[in-house]
Amino acid sequence: MRTDVIMPTLKALGAYGVESFHGPSEEGKDVYFAYKDIFGEYKHCCFFIKAGNIKKSGKNDIRKMKGAIEEALFFEFVSPIDNKTTVRIEEFYFVCSGKFNKYAREYLFNIFKAKQMPNVKIFDIDKLTNIILKVVRQHNNISKKQYIFDVKTFKRHCNDIIEYKEKEYTASKLLKHDEGKVIS
Repeated sequence: MRTDVIMPTLKALGAYGVESFHGPSEEGKDVYFAYKDIFGEYKHCCFFIKAGNIKKSGKNDIRKMKGAIEEALFFEFVSPIDNKTTVRIEEFYFVCSGKFNKYAREYLFNIFKAKQMPNVKIFDIDKLTNIILKVVRQHNNISKKQYIFDVKTFKRHCNDIIEYKEKEYTASKLLKHDEGKVIS
């Protein structure tokens, strides 16, 4: 899910520095990405990804994840954007391939409220599906072809969107230049 769906989706949506942090040095971050706010500054974000339903009991007990979540949020790391600036996560996205029950949700939000961390989002399977459908529809509008989601072809699908956006951006800059406008 991480490399075949999540990362290509973020890239197709225009995220910067999309990188897998999964493994022993992840510090709670499975996927890092950034986006630019309205002032042109990067907002550093991470996806914390878990398989299955998230509850406040059993195998996927949210309480067992508290240490990794706090590690993702509060440990400084070198920005993948410039490889020199030390940053912290500013937005935290908890992604799961199942449902996130209300007790786990309340527990998670209480952790963040106590730490005064307002930028927390939960993406369960329904929300994740809607985001993927947005990317699929975007490409269908661009290519005038009907793409049906398939994990095996989704990465290529997202790469097509990125290539189209790059060509569109380049063509737009050339057009402005040809019209004699100053390009910044």
